Amino acid sequence: MIKKAQIKFVIIIMSILFITFSVVFASTLFLFNSSTENTAVKIIRDTKKSFILSDGHNVHPNGLIVLIDSDGRVLESFYDHNVFSKDNADKIIKTVLSYPYDAGKVDNVFYSIENYKVGYLLVASDLTDVISAYRMNSLTAFIVFISIYGLLFLIVWLLSFKVFAPIKESFFKQKQFVSNASHELKTPLTIISANADVLGQEVDNHWLDNIKEQTERMNVLIADMLSLAKIDEDKVVLKKEKFNLSQIVLGTCLPFDAVAFEKGKNLNIDVEENIQYFGDVQSVKTVVGILIDNAVKHAELNSDVLVSLKKESNKIVLSVFNLGSQIPDIHSNKIFERFYRGDSSRSRESGGSGLGLSIAKSIADKNKWRISAVSKFNESMKITVIF
Repeated sequence: MIKKAQIKFVIIIMSILFITFSVVFASTLFLFNSSTENTAVKIIRDTKKSFILSDGHNVHPNGLIVLIDSDGRVLESFYDHNVFSKDNADKIIKTVLSYPYDAGKVDNVFYSIENYKVGYLLVASDLTDVISAYRMNSLTAFIVFISIYGLLFLIVWLLSFKVFAPIKESFFKQKQFVSNASHELKTPLTIISANADVLGQEVDNHWLDNIKEQTERMNVLIADMLSLAKIDEDKVVLKKEKFNLSQIVLGTCLPFDAVAFEKGKNLNIDVEENIQYFGDVQSVKTVVGILIDNAVKHAELNSDVLVSLKKESNKIVLSVFNLGSQIPDIHSNKIFERFYRGDSSRSRESGGSGLGLSIAKSIADKNKWRISAVSKFNESMKITVIF
């Protein structure tokens, strides 16, 4: 549980940093792009100025100048022969004239068309070097951001161990206390129970019956606390094997038939035959037993408890349904919290420890099953396990 919290902590911090870095990187790219466009505008302006001042005798490096009459016909073209070939220049001119825009870009050549004495003046410049520098700067920025992000991830990950160290220690001491206290309580409870049995043989007293009843409840509570402590400490070892899940569920259901009958309730079983599963048999038995026991305890008198096992697509779905629920709809999944009770008086009457469903949830999590509950207040409860 602490490990999951630690991972979640790292994920949250790194997500915030990722969003921050993404915004910064996007802003950097935007600035680089704006700088490239501003450079293009300046170079085109200088190219035009150089051409006009030299009265058509000087072409700016990387420049392309085209005189166009009012009908759109090319009168004359001037260009840097070190950059443009005649074919390439003609192709760019033809492409630009086919565009409906007065300014734009063809490959790495930026251009602008303006009014001129003979008609129009097309001024263009090849900015391959500028664009290459822009791309190089963008790549450099990306590498820097990735490097810093990786370094921060390492720092946050190492820092998380320091942050969660006291929590781990506190949690470990808490689990150790629960485990030790449960073990220590077993001895006096056993003595109290034995003494009550001896006294019960000599005297018929309802006070002794109360002592026995409460001792049994304490034994159930201690057993459940020990089970949770073992799961929390990862002392439960899963023995995975392939088995017939349908038979295991049926076999676990059968003993509860008589229990349900004694409590004035009906246990209905709908199990699809021959469903094969690879996993821990004991985990399945424990979870199924807890869910049926919970449903039988809290089902309304003379109502049905339905246990269903079906294979849906590639998933195996176990559901336990009963009429009657004191759990508010929005608190459905809170029943898996330790000692949570929607109706405390009813829970005491049922003799539950308040830990059964918590144990089922812990076992399901350990086996990587999905367990969930849907409660309809004063109507029904359905708990589903997806294997």
